[in-house]
Amino acid sequence: MKKIRIFINGFGRIGRSAARIILENPELELVGINDLCSFEQMAYLLKYDSQYLSLPYEVKLQNGLLSINHQTVKLFSHHNAADIDIEALDIDMVLECTGVFLTVEANRAWIKNGAKRVIVSTPPSDAMPTYMFGVNHHEYQQEPIISNSSCSANAIVPIFKIIDKCFGIRSAMMSMYHSYTFYQNLLDNKHYSTEIRRTRSATQNIIPLASTAAKATEYFFPHLKGQFHAVSIRVPIPATTLYDLSINLKSSATKEEVNRQLVSQAASVYAGILDVTDTPKESSDYIKSPYSATINLPFTLISKDNLLRISAWQDNEYGYAKRLVDLANAIGQH
Repeated sequence: MKKIRIFINGFGRIGRSAARIILENPELELVGINDLCSFEQMAYLLKYDSQYLSLPYEVKLQNGLLSINHQTVKLFSHHNAADIDIEALDIDMVLECTGVFLTVEANRAWIKNGAKRVIVSTPPSDAMPTYMFGVNHHEYQQEPIISNSSCSANAIVPIFKIIDKCFGIRSAMMSMYHSYTFYQNLLDNKHYSTEIRRTRSATQNIIPLASTAAKATEYFFPHLKGQFHAVSIRVPIPATTLYDLSINLKSSATKEEVNRQLVSQAASVYAGILDVTDTPKESSDYIKSPYSATINLPFTLISKDNLLRISAWQDNEYGYAKRLVDLANAIGQH
């Protein structure tokens, strides 16, 4: 079988996590990377990672080519896709991981340059079709440019799908205790965001920020438009997210009934996507977890007025990158 040939644009936390996952899959081949940092930094940051440790392959850089475990990857450093000569690379899939190009039009240059498909690793700002592996990827309509939504939506949507199907959802509030990201300051300093809280040190503060997770989640629940609300509470750790979901149910249920459905569907419909646990583990225990979310069963609670609380963990970088690569593999077979 011909390997799916993948190009990564944007070699940050998601791009590098995706590269590591691609290198472990014999059905996939990483053929090119574009980023504005130096080639030396691309090689170094792929080989060494403070969270995921050293890549267990030899990494060599020579003449703009990255050799990884006898696999050759062409490196580029361009602002615009239109300036990148990728035709000779015979690219099946571009993973757009910069977080900058959020519309179909902004990504059309990849298709014009010869790539067959593009997956954007963030919610779009236009009507770009959005697919999530394990949720609706089987409905893929051969669109050349699609989104894989956000890390938070990938964690939340499968859980909400189960609850809405089994008990019905009226509305929901989502609090995400999210590790800090590179777009925050290490120390108090000026910041170019309109959210003034981003000027404060991510390593010294708990910082509540606005979140796009509610809108990203609504995409998959059009009948609940306007009924989801979310806040991202940035905490001073470098990896993983804890989701605290408060859901107003349509029908009555018990904690045992809810957990029974979560356990059953995590092992069947969402096998490999969701996991469950009753072990008292903490954030660092979920670093490099391949699941979109691991549901913390003892923390499931329900009140007399059908207000349900569900708690779940996610490695918001590696777990999301795993779904991104899963989606690329799935639609690349078409």
